[in-house]
Amino acid sequence: WPKQAKIIQIDSDPRMLGLVKPISVGIQADARAAAAALVARLKERRLTGAASRTARLARIAAEKTTWEAELRDWTHERDPYSLEVAANSRRLHPREVLRSLEQAMPADAMVSTDIGNICSVANSYLRFERPRSMFAAMSFGNCGYAFPVICGAKVASPERPAFAYVGDGAWGISFNELLTCVREKIGVTVIVFNNEQWGAEKKNHVDFYSRRYQGVNLQNPSWAAVARAFGCDGVTLERLADVAPALRAAAAAQSAGKTTVLEVMVTQELGDPFRRDALSKPVRHLAKYQKFM
Repeated sequence: WPKQAKIIQIDSDPRMLGLVKPISVGIQADARAAAAALVARLKERRLTGAASRTARLARIAAEKTTWEAELRDWTHERDPYSLEVAANSRRLHPREVLRSLEQAMPADAMVSTDIGNICSVANSYLRFERPRSMFAAMSFGNCGYAFPVICGAKVASPERPAFAYVGDGAWGISFNELLTCVREKIGVTVIVFNNEQWGAEKKNHVDFYSRRYQGVNLQNPSWAAVARAFGCDGVTLERLADVAPALRAAAAAQSAGKTTVLEVMVTQELGDPFRRDALSKPVRHLAKYQKFM
């Protein structure tokens, strides 16, 4: 993030102005109307940076190429905790799964992503060519968001493929809407990342609380079997080679109003938190707690 950048934020809700980052100018307005007004004002003006436009576009293209190359080589998390848990697991690396999903994703897809560790990482592996395609919870933090949102998107645009990325914890909050999908013949595909943990919270326990876990480990049923009990298709994926074909088959089933849950069994490795500044190292004032530093 450019630390010296001046931010002009436009939002219809004045309470949102400056909520995430300090801003230079806050404007309460409808985003579409404000954008149209800005375009009209700027139409006859020449930007001072126009002369360097070609150079800036070249720099952006180079940065994107570098980032794509980094993602290609980033097949698993590299921090000590993740290396340790992955070495003792036969499950799939989340990043490899996300890459396979990206490569198999059909054109013109709509994707919603829930909150959580894997879903935060997933945002780096999604590509879109048109607006109203990406539905992410971002800073709102509403766990269980992705599935009902993608159902609504599918109802609004039934001709477009629709997918939800959900962690196993978040899935436990909203999977009851599978019954709605069956009853109303809403065909969507849900990818549930089963690592038996609340990953975002557990990452904080790893980084800040010396791996002393409280309430972050999960005991899940077979989410694929639960989906089948609701009348949907449910598939458990344990091999990387099966991920892309399963996604394509589930996408094809949407045209018949069929919802599919792809339960992907992944390791417990953890990516960087969505907000790296959310917590700080605890201060230990009593000698008996010094060993936890």
